[in-house]
Amino acid sequence: MTQLVRRSWLLIPATDQDLIEGSWEAGADVIVLDLEDLVHDSRKFEARARIQEGIGHARKGGAEVFVRCDLELLYADLEASVWRGLEGIILPKVHSITQVREAEETLARFEAQRGVMKAGLIGEVNEIDEPRNVENSLEIQLSLEDAEGNYEAINLLQASHRIRSVSLGRADLVMDLRAEPTGELHLLNYLMQRLVIVANTAGVTPIGAWWQGNSRGMQASPNDTLASAQLGRAVGFKGALCVSPEQVRPLNQGFTPSREEVAQARSWLDARSDGKPYAEVDGVLVDEALAGAAQRVLDWAAACAERDRFKEEAVKRA
Repeated sequence: MTQLVRRSWLLIPATDQDLIEGSWEAGADVIVLDLEDLVHDSRKFEARARIQEGIGHARKGGAEVFVRCDLELLYADLEASVWRGLEGIILPKVHSITQVREAEETLARFEAQRGVMKAGLIGEVNEIDEPRNVENSLEIQLSLEDAEGNYEAINLLQASHRIRSVSLGRADLVMDLRAEPTGELHLLNYLMQRLVIVANTAGVTPIGAWWQGNSRGMQASPNDTLASAQLGRAVGFKGALCVSPEQVRPLNQGFTPSREEVAQARSWLDARSDGKPYAEVDGVLVDEALAGAAQRVLDWAAACAERDRFKEEAVKRA
């Protein structure tokens, strides 16, 4: 695949066996087995016991599989999670380089003990048979959920080569920065835009949607989810987390260029195919910068279409 397409990240509580077994049918690009906020403290042991088998269930439909760990119970969560088929982990509430380094070292220890490498998609062979390197080691996504973590964002993202993506934790940010009477998170727009800038500076993927204040964020309706995904893509996000299977389709749709966008991009590129430095299409001056943007739309649309074809084939084989 020419680009890594992860438009929808579906969070599944690792205590819910039915949801785990059926997760592959949701159509998500990524399934996240959760050991953190969606699991009560009294059921952590039970949740960990389901991870290894759960990875196999989640991968059946062509999804990549991550585990969201509890930072305060990191060793136990990683011990339960590092198995063949895993793509990476999400570290929530991170605010120090020490926390990142601890996760990196613990991952490396279990990878070495169990012969685990980054799984890749079903049908791709890149476990065990290749020498271990940064590219085939398990990934880390950071979730920045407080003021300190956001302030230290660039340093945190540069703390490990395993870090490939970053997101914001809305609920904990509300508690840390205070909510406004309108329901909007104080400074949310600024922090989201800053996250896109910081992520691109560090060379990692920004994950998030432009959730509205009255949508309850990751519990938004399908229509609100679609609108939030479209706005998120417009500002530079590449995908978002959700907690309901009903949100997967609108996230995939919202983070994929529409037919109209693809047609417009093609018309802009066609207008400059004779080598002119610029061209005018329907009153729009298409210069080199706009042509570059159009090409990126076409490339991303092609990558999304390929990802969807892959998942369709995986479902047929399941």
